[in-house]
Amino acid sequence: MAENFVSIPSCKVHNQNQVRTIMRSRLARYLLTLILPSGLLCLIFLSSFYHEEQARVRQNLEVAERLRLSVGVRSLTSDIDRIASDVRLIASLPSLSAALEQYDVHSISRLADDLVALSASRRVYDQLRWIDETGVERVRIDFLQNQPFVVPEERLQNKATRNYFTATMALEPGTIYVSPLDLNIEQGRVETPFKPVIRLATPVHDKGGQPRGIVIINYFGSYLLDKFVDATEASDASARVNLLNGEGYWLRAPQSGDEWGFMFGRQDHFGTRYPDAWRQIARGERGQFEDESGLWSFVTVHPQRSATILQAHHNGLDKGEDYVWKMVSYIPAEALVRTANQNLGGWILITLLFMSALFVGSMVLARAHRRRDVMAENLRALNRRLEDKVRQRTEELHQQAIRDPLTGLFNRRYLDETLPREIHRALREQEPLALAMLDLDHFKNFNDQWGHEAGDAVLLGVAEALLDGLRASDIACRYGGEEMLVVMPGADANEAVERIGTIAAGVRNMGARVMGRDLPPVTFSAGVATLFEHGDSAEQLIRAADRALYMAKETGRDRVVVARPAGAE
Repeated sequence: MAENFVSIPSCKVHNQNQVRTIMRSRLARYLLTLILPSGLLCLIFLSSFYHEEQARVRQNLEVAERLRLSVGVRSLTSDIDRIASDVRLIASLPSLSAALEQYDVHSISRLADDLVALSASRRVYDQLRWIDETGVERVRIDFLQNQPFVVPEERLQNKATRNYFTATMALEPGTIYVSPLDLNIEQGRVETPFKPVIRLATPVHDKGGQPRGIVIINYFGSYLLDKFVDATEASDASARVNLLNGEGYWLRAPQSGDEWGFMFGRQDHFGTRYPDAWRQIARGERGQFEDESGLWSFVTVHPQRSATILQAHHNGLDKGEDYVWKMVSYIPAEALVRTANQNLGGWILITLLFMSALFVGSMVLARAHRRRDVMAENLRALNRRLEDKVRQRTEELHQQAIRDPLTGLFNRRYLDETLPREIHRALREQEPLALAMLDLDHFKNFNDQWGHEAGDAVLLGVAEALLDGLRASDIACRYGGEEMLVVMPGADANEAVERIGTIAAGVRNMGARVMGRDLPPVTFSAGVATLFEHGDSAEQLIRAADRALYMAKETGRDRVVVARPAGAE
């Protein structure tokens, strides 16, 4: 009886376990039957929608690029139309007609007054000129320092050999000539800082129909290019728009160092860098294509075919000499992939949410997500460490490239890059700028007597005195040997002399020692030049400061001399 009593519960337990196993098996089959077809249908459905969205995003991207180029074209041609209207306005001035007929002081003065008024009103024209039939400038208005300036007769030049003069003289009356967009040339040299210029001109005739030269407007090309950049700017920095001339040289490039290569005889241009893309762009008016490097969109701009220009004379252009610009938009392949997959994460999330509703084991998925997040964070941390190391090394290399290894001052290369930029900023903001050139007195004799180690110690001490005595905005450079050059933005001549004088006093009292020996006092001579008074370019200021330094040496050394004003020597 006892054995029977024990065996019955054992069978029940066995049966219950068997039932549970069967139920679990059925539940598993049921779930598999439900999940597999539903999951497959879900994936097919979501994949279809995802690919449709990718196609829509790509189509929107291509349309946006074409629209961006169209806006850029309107930006360029609208400015040219406006300039052409002003050219016709000048050609129709009564004062110009009087000057063409009489050419006396009164008529020339009236024409100059009218051009001054136009220049002051527009404020975007570098030059307004009447050039007579021999190529000599008769009236010229320059826009300098934000105001028009009548160029004196003795400074007027002969432009008979310039292309824009000969090309305009060959045109029919009423026709507008549009020059290539290039850098301004004065006295046979490219003007610095660079001044992009586009010229529009038309021939003029007297009442007898005899050619009497041309009227011409030099337009500040920087306004044209800046408006173009603003009009074509995209939210994605990788979507770059290039403006090229007909030969493939950059007029506006993502990297400013690539621009204006044709002005300096450089062989590198868009066509040499992207030969396959350039072949398609060069032979087409407009288009859009994709290659292994990315998506290219382009349109051809004909400055000479502007409607406003052609309405005056529809036969006024020589088709063989049609000057063109190529506007090229480029989106790299990696940016295309990034754009196509910009919503990929959202679609994956939708899929996971749907599948998680079908799968009971959501914890497995959560752990997988957690592992993925941990891996991603580890990768991000590794990337951050690598980026920090790259930035640190890049900064070290940059400092090595712009610093003098002995004194720690900036080197000549940095000066050549920075001084023109500081001058341009000071000219734009009408602020003073002083430049001082320093030279240690009797330094060669010092080296011969005390040795180069002592000379290096003196150079280092003078450099430290310079850095201690200058403002954070001042720039101290080792110009060469024992010569040093200091750029002082915002300082006039008096302030520069006072500052250099204070530094000179500190140098005299610095008390250097080398190998236990006290070195004799060190002095230096300095020459000071200032912007506006002594020139408006780096070359002019350095030359003036050097002449002042020479005067300091000649008059006894250990002093600071200000250069004489330009033209006073």
